[in-house]
Amino acid sequence: MHCPRCRTRQLVMIEMHIGGESVRMASCSACDARWWEGTDGALPLAEVLDLAAQA
Repeated sequence: MHCPRCRTRQLVMIEMHIGGESVRMASCSACDARWWEGTDGALPLAEVLDLAAQA
C-alpha cells in the first residue's frame, strides 16, 4: 500500500472496531495525509464519526 498523495510506502496503519464495523486509519509519515478504510473500501471521515456516535 502507498500514500495516494505522495506515493510513499511509509505508512502507519491502525485497525479498530467502531460501532461493530472494522475500520482502518492510515497515516502517511512523509506528507501527513490521513484516510479511513472499511471492509468495502474508502470511508469518508463523516461516516467514521457517525459510526463512533452510534457506539
